Amino acid sequence: MNTPRAPCSSHPRRVSAAACVIFELFGFRTMSASSSIRATPVARVSASRSSTSRFPKKTARRVSSSRRLAAPPRAVSSTSNDADVIIIGSGVGGLTAGALLAHYGRKVLILESHYATGGAAHGFQKKTDVGEFRFDTGPSFFAGLTTINALNPLASILTLVGEPIDTVKYDPLGTFHLEKGKPGLRRHADLSKLVTEVEKFSPNGAAQLAAAVPRIREMYGALSGLPTPALRADWKVGLMIASRYMKSMAKLGPYAAILPNPTVGLLDFLNIKDPWMRRLADLECYLLSGVDANGTVAAEFAAVFGASDDLKQSEFPKGGAEAITDALARAVLKNGGEIRLKTHVDKIVVDNGVARGVLLRNGVILSAPVVMSNASVWDTYGQLLPPGSVSKKEKEDALGIPCSESFMHLHLGIDATGLDFAETGGHHVVVRDDTKPIDKPGNVCMISIASVWEPDMAPKGHHCIHAYTMEPFEGWERGPGYETRKKESAEKLYEALEVVIPDIRKRVVLEMIGSPLTHKHWMRRHRGTYGAAIRAPALFPGPGTGIAGLYRVGDSCAPGVGLPAAASSGVIAANTLVTINEHFKLMDDVDAIAKKAGRFVER
Repeated sequence: MNTPRAPCSSHPRRVSAAACVIFELFGFRTMSASSSIRATPVARVSASRSSTSRFPKKTARRVSSSRRLAAPPRAVSSTSNDADVIIIGSGVGGLTAGALLAHYGRKVLILESHYATGGAAHGFQKKTDVGEFRFDTGPSFFAGLTTINALNPLASILTLVGEPIDTVKYDPLGTFHLEKGKPGLRRHADLSKLVTEVEKFSPNGAAQLAAAVPRIREMYGALSGLPTPALRADWKVGLMIASRYMKSMAKLGPYAAILPNPTVGLLDFLNIKDPWMRRLADLECYLLSGVDANGTVAAEFAAVFGASDDLKQSEFPKGGAEAITDALARAVLKNGGEIRLKTHVDKIVVDNGVARGVLLRNGVILSAPVVMSNASVWDTYGQLLPPGSVSKKEKEDALGIPCSESFMHLHLGIDATGLDFAETGGHHVVVRDDTKPIDKPGNVCMISIASVWEPDMAPKGHHCIHAYTMEPFEGWERGPGYETRKKESAEKLYEALEVVIPDIRKRVVLEMIGSPLTHKHWMRRHRGTYGAAIRAPALFPGPGTGIAGLYRVGDSCAPGVGLPAAASSGVIAANTLVTINEHFKLMDDVDAIAKKAGRFVER
């Protein structure tokens, strides 16, 4: 949990030294004996399949994809193991785990309390007199969705499950407005181009960045040697690494002491000491993890910077963020899984230290040998687990994980007459006061104009805008003065938007303001939080729990917050639940995809 990093030798099952480095870099421990699931005896097992799988393999029945959009059928009591795994929640982590497990041949049942899948990545529509606007609710910065890379596993997974998505590729990622009254920095993906751009603001910082670029590329090359789909959270990851990735792991040696620690140490290692560049690094870290360079793990910073340079472009999914989660949902359904919407889980059923299924709000019990929670760590331990089902220490550790602030949201439909974003792009980050800390709530405002890349998300001649900033949850309550406070708190977002579109207020044809309470309600998030605010070098917890048969995925477990990390958590958890032979076969398929795309990393 939120404790100092433990040495690899303390892991209950000793793995190779190379594997220990990966656990340090990606922030998770191997599961202890108490948190692993015992093999379920099966009467008939294929000779090609090891009996150490976490659940029996069944012939999964197919469910029409139209079931996802329809109202869920009334649940019926179940005492049989109809599903191999029940997943609570359909965020990116849960859907990725479900899609991969269904691909492995497991029967997956996903239970979602919302009317739509996607969690923080779902979308919504609003009709107006000028036409319909479509909005994203959460993620807006994307990369590596269609090009195989080491940072984001979704390109590999979506191709593997036969659900690749269409995207619009663009550069720069966006414009960073770091100083009031000065031009914004065009945040190019290619580090060589970024050096040229930084030179306009800090020649000394540009020189230091240019000198660091070869090392950043070398580090990223070393990190790329172990693709995310190869990871799992049990001792068998050692078998995977020893058989295929030891040569790649050796390349990480020079950086093993730096990458698991805060990014400030990496900046020192790279000799980036210029104050302007350090401020930019703080901003980049904040956008990644919600904390500055003192709290963001260096491996994440190096991977994102390196992947950005490697890919040379950012991407926006056609149809918005929900195109990603819709593709994952289709993968679940076409491989025999089921997704039930508007289905509220009240409790996880635990019997004698073993998860047996879930209790729905309507009193129905659904059984499965494995339960996976895509709810946050605070909701899982504070709401879903029955009292006394885990040790007092485990519960206190889980509930004691710090959470980040919540958000203020501003969704706007505007008249686009005369606006041209060809040079600046549709993403903007505005630092309102460059004398204040980057992570001070309300100081950094993110702006996404999705219709720049996907015109169909707004009526002709208009743009849809999502602007958001961190906002403390404390003190927000519905009642007298609530609407007035929302408008007052949204002012900071309007001020940021005026940096990009000076006459923004005159252009508004649709305005929707969301408070932390709005975020909590629609995102089903504890305190409306962005995610766990675990500061490096402390570790994010892995998917295992103290209850046999219960796992977690999502942005409050390893590798961390953000869409690529949430997807990675689903990949890691799914791989942990299958045999090593099945996992080896999966990696053969992943390697074949990479080779076909010309993106295979030799090892």
